Amino acid sequence: MKRLIIILITLIILLISGSVLYSQVLKRPLHQSVFKQDVSYIQIYGTAGTKKIDDEVTKNNIIKWFNQAVDIRINNDLAGTTPELGIIINLKSGKRIAILNSGADFEIQRNDVMPESISYWAKQQDLKAYLGKLAAKSGG
Repeated sequence: MKRLIIILITLIILLISGSVLYSQVLKRPLHQSVFKQDVSYIQIYGTAGTKKIDDEVTKNNIIKWFNQAVDIRINNDLAGTTPELGIIINLKSGKRIAILNSGADFEIQRNDVMPESISYWAKQQDLKAYLGKLAAKSGG
């Protein structure tokens, strides 16, 4: 009987600890910065296929612009148009962040900050202009 009580108390403590940790994860800001040292490589994709960005200035700008994004709004229903082009930031952890040319702003889909993939809208003038330039090049 004493053993059963100890097991029950241990289980309760573990459940409470797990709940507290999980709630801390959920309190993290939706949009989190990316650090250059965490990025493996960056790609652009469109109707012509996928291409790795080799230019360091462009990679640095994409990371900088991404980190400057504002007006963050959750996209629970994955609303928006099906993007014909976008940017994929591939992280060294194996996770990825997709920046999609979708809607009036742009959409970000990522699987590196929450227990599940998330989608949200954001604004950043230079990043939106870069996506627009890519769209013009691809004829979209």
